[in-house]
Amino acid sequence: MAQIAVPIQFPSRVAARPQGVWAWILQRVTAKLLFVLLGAHLVVLHFVPANLNINYLGVAARFKSVLYLVIDGGLLAAALYHGLNGVRNILFDYLIAESARRAINVVLTIVGLAFLLYGAYALTAFLK
Repeated sequence: MAQIAVPIQFPSRVAARPQGVWAWILQRVTAKLLFVLLGAHLVVLHFVPANLNINYLGVAARFKSVLYLVIDGGLLAAALYHGLNGVRNILFDYLIAESARRAINVVLTIVGLAFLLYGAYALTAFLK
């Protein structure tokens, strides 16, 4: 039986070098971090008797705790990265042009930093 040699042809739309390895790794890390931080947030918020005061003074006292700020700050940062990186990955599935990908990276980075700064300001508002 004769064998026919067929040359391998790669699609022209595939990147020449691997891209996004660190984004992929950080997506998995933030998923696990979100799971842990959300569990800690729920425990601190719902099962610590001192935190059951859901009024202005109770919330102000809770926001002065370093543990609460670390948990919610980490939750904010991990959720922002995880969500915006997910949006980035979806957009990259449809955008092939390198210039469009760079623009998406810049826009999402600016949006992420703006929301992170705004969220950090809200978390630290009661420290004054």
